[in-house]
Amino acid sequence: MDQAQKHVYIEDIGEINIRRSSGSRFIRIRIDPEEGIILLIPGNTPEQEALKFAREKKNWIQKSLARRAKIKNSTTVFHDPTNFKTRQHRLYIEKHAKNTIKSMVWQDKIVIWYPEFAEITNSRIQIVIRKAIEEAWRIEAKKYLPGRIDELALKFNLPYSHLSIKNAKTRWGSCSAQNNINLNLQLMRLPNYLIDYVILHELVHTVEKNHKNSFWNMLERLLPGAGKFDKELNKYNLKYW
Repeated sequence: MDQAQKHVYIEDIGEINIRRSSGSRFIRIRIDPEEGIILLIPGNTPEQEALKFAREKKNWIQKSLARRAKIKNSTTVFHDPTNFKTRQHRLYIEKHAKNTIKSMVWQDKIVIWYPEFAEITNSRIQIVIRKAIEEAWRIEAKKYLPGRIDELALKFNLPYSHLSIKNAKTRWGSCSAQNNINLNLQLMRLPNYLIDYVILHELVHTVEKNHKNSFWNMLERLLPGAGKFDKELNKYNLKYW
């Protein structure tokens, strides 16, 4: 359980958010896109020891911050006109005489209306556009993913209990102890072979519950090149697209 937190500034690193965590056994550093540098300290560890650890990790922190900034800055800004499309929907952005922002996902279209006096780059308008696109992905995911997971589960004899499709912010998929599988609707952003990789990854977890060698060996046997696909998947970011 995380306890009280404080902020400390370290030269050449910047502001660090210090959190004491009774559930942590080791000092850990996490780079969060919104909160910045988080230093997690086990309950009894002296703060100065943790700050020394952070200073020793200065190069890693700087590289991680630069990488996160690059990802965040690469987030798509939608303009009018646009050529953006999902697998089955095309985005249309139009001005109207009203003061409201409106969206509709219908048939093969994602339509956005925004006030004619507003700038398309306004954050509220961009949020509405992104939510409408995610709704289109949800529709597409519900059409595609249930059938595909059933095909792969049958092909490799890896039955699962239940499938849920969610818009998670940290994982492409997960498998519970009861073999319930969650798949992220944003899988629809990926090429089919990476979707298959994520699905098989979770199906293998119905047999191998952790990421020990036996898990990776089984996954590689079922899907040759799985290690390569895992690295390629890391190039995609769930939060920024």
